Amino acid sequence: MPNDQLRYSKQISDQGRERSVEVRRERAALKERLKAGEIAPVDVLNDESRAAAKIRMFAFLKNCPGVGAVGARTLLRALGLSETKTIRSLGPVQKARILTALEMIAGGVRVDRVAEIIMSER
Repeated sequence: MPNDQLRYSKQISDQGRERSVEVRRERAALKERLKAGEIAPVDVLNDESRAAAKIRMFAFLKNCPGVGAVGARTLLRALGLSETKTIRSLGPVQKARILTALEMIAGGVRVDRVAEIIMSER
């Protein structure tokens, strides 16, 4: 009898581990598509999938075209957001502010200038 319980819990554990690896791969593929410009940032922010929901804001912004690692930290600081905040935990106003900033960057405005504009609006 104890063997059955051990086998059952090991099976569940293995299934959970496989699912975790699968979700991490989906998340990595989504970030790569974002970085390559195959998918728009607005689509990632509005994606309800489990993979998109758990992307951290630093990783999301870093992979947005025209932002990079330093720009991502600068924007997060200006927006008053934590680097570890996930897409799922964003409110509608926060999403709108992020999208506005990304639209400005896509329009050719430098990240540091966008951060200054955001800070002046606070």
